[in-house]
Amino acid sequence: MRPYHPGMSVPPSTAHIEKPPAEHRGKRRRRVLLSGLGYVPQTLATFDCTIRDLSETGARITVRPGAIIPTHFLLINIRDRIAYEVQTIWRRESELGLTIARPIPLAADAHPDAGHLRRLWLERANR
Repeated sequence: MRPYHPGMSVPPSTAHIEKPPAEHRGKRRRRVLLSGLGYVPQTLATFDCTIRDLSETGARITVRPGAIIPTHFLLINIRDRIAYEVQTIWRRESELGLTIARPIPLAADAHPDAGHLRRLWLERANR
């Protein structure tokens, strides 16, 4: 079936409209409103963000419009005192969908950047 375009004399039949694609996430995300901080270890850059949805395997965040965000970075969840290695899988304007590679507990030294992440968390948590 041809897609309908403005200017066509008659829209195509709606009898063959497909349902939206199935959910691809393995775990259901829960809606949240959390303060977050992105950290790019390669450049030592940070950026503020808001975590909107969160699951064990992914997140949706919002950033400042026009912000340049790399594909791979570390995301600090300020409230829960945990960071995540993340990868951007989609972007729509100021919203990003992320997949979580692994969590990084800020209380332990299980990651090379854990000490620096703790300092960043402490600076932000004390605001």
